[in-house]
Amino acid sequence: MTDAANTVAGSAAGRRWFWPLVTLLSLGLSAVVLLVVIGTWRDPTASLHAAVSAALWTTFGPHLLLLSLICIVLSSFGYRFGARRAGMLALTAALLSSAGCGYIVARIVAATYAAGGSVNLVSALWLKPMQTTGPDQSRLLSERDGQQLRVAIYQAKAEHNKAPVMLYIHGGGFMTGSNVETDADLRWFADRGWLVFSVDYRLWQQDLATWDLAPQDISCAAAWVAQHAAGFGGNIERLALLGDSAGGNLAINYAYAAAQGRLHSPCGDELPVPQAVIVQYPAVDPLAIYEHGFAVPGFEPKMLLRGYLGGDPYQYPERVQSVSSYSYLSALAPATLIIAPEQDGLVPAWSVYRFADYARLAGVDIELVRLPFASHVYNQLAANSLGNQARLTITARFLAEQGLAPQAQR
Repeated sequence: MTDAANTVAGSAAGRRWFWPLVTLLSLGLSAVVLLVVIGTWRDPTASLHAAVSAALWTTFGPHLLLLSLICIVLSSFGYRFGARRAGMLALTAALLSSAGCGYIVARIVAATYAAGGSVNLVSALWLKPMQTTGPDQSRLLSERDGQQLRVAIYQAKAEHNKAPVMLYIHGGGFMTGSNVETDADLRWFADRGWLVFSVDYRLWQQDLATWDLAPQDISCAAAWVAQHAAGFGGNIERLALLGDSAGGNLAINYAYAAAQGRLHSPCGDELPVPQAVIVQYPAVDPLAIYEHGFAVPGFEPKMLLRGYLGGDPYQYPERVQSVSSYSYLSALAPATLIIAPEQDGLVPAWSVYRFADYARLAGVDIELVRLPFASHVYNQLAANSLGNQARLTITARFLAEQGLAPQAQR
């Protein structure tokens, strides 16, 4: 056989194998996406499969949808060029995964717009890190129990001596986290005219329960912000308090207690009362989390609550009452926005819904936004994701309605 004939034969053999391999690849990818789609319909408090699946959509939903559409094209070519049975199976799987992805992404987008936010699906394909340029300044507030408590300051753009002030409290199960872990979000708000302060508080350690210490740290930080906001160009009379997860618990408890005049500053300074509170997946009900939160390895709810309270919550009912946000409900509470992901397995979504219902009964002006197919820290895996865009734009809308938007946006 001549060299030319060998070349032709080899090329033909390559083509015979190429499309079957592409078809099998398409089938495998579609099956993985289908597995994620199926997991999304399961209870995230009872299944690792469900917990992992729910965590993906607000970050990677557009990517999974695009992947499914690509699989439709590849499996169609595979069917057309000889891999008939495998091609039909792959095409069916790709169509099903595309339909599931499309439905889920569409529900997230629709819920965002219904809540007054906005998202850009194309932009959401280009994810960015949550760490960007860092704060403009960082000040040491105090050092307690071997922990440095700092405030990160993000200077408002295009505002002079009148910027609305935002005080942010990070999450982390009262065990971990830092005041710059959502750096990209804090910079986003500062670039649009808010003066942003993000504060540390004491985290629990094996020999240090902080159920009574972390709230003191938040009070001292709030007092410091009230004293110094004007020096950074802010108006403390236009204060919004934000918090996520454990930080959401601390934000609600501080704001509601301050509004009732129940707080006394351990630092001896006057405490500001926020005009609005915005929290996400807040740990408002410690016992619900303790009993029903999904045990993420290394971040088990029972371990987190025992560490924070200094032991089993049933042995310290007075401590549970002290940290439970139910203890601070009253009609004097500031206007409140709660963003609650419906598939939250760590802070069970139903516990947040129930708290919102009781808050309304107590006379709180509260808005509950439920984000479908979203899980805990749905907005923090990457900046510019679907969930991240939803969180930022819904929050900005609520702040504007409370008269807390920068002048240029009012």
